[in-house]
Amino acid sequence: MRKSFLFQFYFIFIILLTDSFVTNGQSKSDSLSKYSIDELFDKAFETRSTDYLDYLSKKKLSQDEEKDLYRWYYFLASTNGKLDLTLHYLEKLDSISKSTNDPINQFLANLGVAEVYYKKSDYEQSKQSFERAQKFIKDFPEGIERSLANAEYSYFYYLSGNFDVYIVELEKSISDLRKLRKNISESESAYLENSIATIGVNLACGYIMKEDFDQAALNLKEVDSIYATNFKDAVNSTSVHTLLVKGKYHFFKKEFEKAIPYFEEVISIDKDIDFQEEAYMAQVFLGIIYYQLGDYPTSLMHTEIAINHPMVVADYVKYEMESYRYAYLASKQLGDTEKSLKYSGLFMEQDEELNDNKRSNFINSFINNLEVGKLQDDLSAKNSTNFLLKYILFGLAVLIAGLGIILFYQFKENKKNKQKISDYLAQLNADSQKKNISQDKRKDLSSEEVNEQGQSQEIDEKTGKILDKLDEFEEGDLYVDSRMSLAFLASYLSTNTITLSKIINTYKQMNFNDYINGLRIRYIIEKIKNEPKFEQYKISYLAEVSGFSSHSIFSKAFKKSTGVTPSQFLDYLKEEVDK
Repeated sequence: MRKSFLFQFYFIFIILLTDSFVTNGQSKSDSLSKYSIDELFDKAFETRSTDYLDYLSKKKLSQDEEKDLYRWYYFLASTNGKLDLTLHYLEKLDSISKSTNDPINQFLANLGVAEVYYKKSDYEQSKQSFERAQKFIKDFPEGIERSLANAEYSYFYYLSGNFDVYIVELEKSISDLRKLRKNISESESAYLENSIATIGVNLACGYIMKEDFDQAALNLKEVDSIYATNFKDAVNSTSVHTLLVKGKYHFFKKEFEKAIPYFEEVISIDKDIDFQEEAYMAQVFLGIIYYQLGDYPTSLMHTEIAINHPMVVADYVKYEMESYRYAYLASKQLGDTEKSLKYSGLFMEQDEELNDNKRSNFINSFINNLEVGKLQDDLSAKNSTNFLLKYILFGLAVLIAGLGIILFYQFKENKKNKQKISDYLAQLNADSQKKNISQDKRKDLSSEEVNEQGQSQEIDEKTGKILDKLDEFEEGDLYVDSRMSLAFLASYLSTNTITLSKIINTYKQMNFNDYINGLRIRYIIEKIKNEPKFEQYKISYLAEVSGFSSHSIFSKAFKKSTGVTPSQFLDYLKEEVDK
């Protein structure tokens, strides 16, 4: 938007009284050692080259010279849009200024940091740096420097869109400077007049943003008068900025043809002298103007020049956003679908990042172009479509993730179930081997068990006989009879229900129902293993064959015995057969 007032205080006065200055690269034949330190700083300013500064950084410098070095590095890094490098040198400047108790340079450093953070869209950090800078204004000497510092600090209000306060503060600064005209020396007069002109240009810009074009015109007239009297034909930051603001004055008044020459002159000056930031802004404004005039190819040309040579500008107007917006509109009018899609996407990214509709539509509120309004509608519709697509894709991603979790869970469960079935079948084999234990050995075990309970030998013999009969019972298939009950089996074994129940609990280590159900489950498993046709039968039929009264009771008993459902068991056996 503007060059720093304090930079002008430190640097630009060197060339203020000359007609112009031209940027030239450093000649390789230059012998840097022949220049004094001051001359090297002047060379760095004239050429915008860090070569002279790099040479200076290797020399032993005083603390004041070090500050000058960091200021110059900061100035050149900022001009080239290197924000992180700019911060680096500002922090160095702030550090050495603190150690030397130099509030003037601390003000400059904090103000520079505030501007860098604003360019990086970190508005909270920017605000904090501006506030830190303010406390140093009181340390400036009364007069021009303090008025310039106040005006420089006031730029925060402009960036925040608080144009009323910005105008009031700049009016006060100019008023204070005008009062100094009566008692200032001739040698300081030029410096004072340039200071008034510099603030006057920025004040005119503030009035333009408020649409108070009459006041803006008065300020620009005063600036012209100062330059005609004191600096005729001078080309410097203030004069180039004045051209840019005059272009903005006619632009925002919708006098587009009148604005064009001012912006073109800024671009022309930049070809010979380094005013990249002003030229960048001029390109964006020309892109907008030619679109308004219906010259879409020229509009696209200017906006694409700006897009391909971007500058990070600290201004309330978001130039990068406007370049994308009008590149999209112009390419759309020209029927270039590829470019219109490209630039509309870039515009949306900027708009979302800014997240401030008032600021993003600031220029539109002035020119009130219907096509621009349609752009917002188009992009809103596109944004809604993109949001819906993102929502659908997110939903699919969640679904796929959910399916993945389910499949993983099923895989783990299948692995567990296979282990359960394997363990159950191994247990069946072990139980079968136990049945080969001799009756005498079992009588000994029974005797030990009974003796612990203090029971008689007669009961031991009776228990042994019942256990023998239970072995025979288990080898048969009477347990699949649906009439099977504790009373039925007790009668079959020629004993009573109490004795039988006690024996099953003691020697089979389960109650009667689990005992019978276990035999039935073992029976149907043997059938399924040995007779393939059983694999094809329904679960309800398998339940009936094995003596269960219902499908549900069978399934519950099956899982209790084996740890898996009948279906899972059948699937396991089929997999084993396929292997």
